[in-house]
Amino acid sequence: MEKYIRLSLPAQKELLGDFAQALLSLKTEDDAIKFLVDLLTKEEVIKLAKRIKIAQFILEGREYRAIEQALRVSHSTIAKVAYWLREGGDGFKVALKNAKKHGGQLTKSEMFDSALMTWKKFKRKYPSMFWPSLLVEGILNSADEQDRKEIYRSLQKLDKKSKIYKEANAMYSL
Repeated sequence: MEKYIRLSLPAQKELLGDFAQALLSLKTEDDAIKFLVDLLTKEEVIKLAKRIKIAQFILEGREYRAIEQALRVSHSTIAKVAYWLREGGDGFKVALKNAKKHGGQLTKSEMFDSALMTWKKFKRKYPSMFWPSLLVEGILNSADEQDRKEIYRSLQKLDKKSKIYKEANAMYSL
């Protein structure tokens, strides 16, 4: 982020324009999902998607508590999105309005499955970036049920906030 700020204002505008053109060039929802999954980490995609959903819920008049529970986000995250909407929010409003107009060909479940499959392909294509989780995944896949339970018990001793614990827990909740 710091390197971006060091750029001149015209250079920043050019980068933003190029990024916007790349987004506008995508013709299908599937192309957009592939682009975003290639561009961003899984966590970044989820964070951005949650912000958009928060904006939608706020514009629908939902209460903060209901949004917190539905999306598992903090009160401060909702407040930030609400602030953006109050202070401008034209981008959110236009995007949400256009999304409603066009409607989606895919269900939300299908979109999530597509994004997840693309993410898994990316993970397999660049294994050196994900070797710890791929190693655990390989071990769990090759283990029998009893060994899997023993590995799972060992993983439970790890910090419950660690990424490897969350991934293993999501793959094999026993």
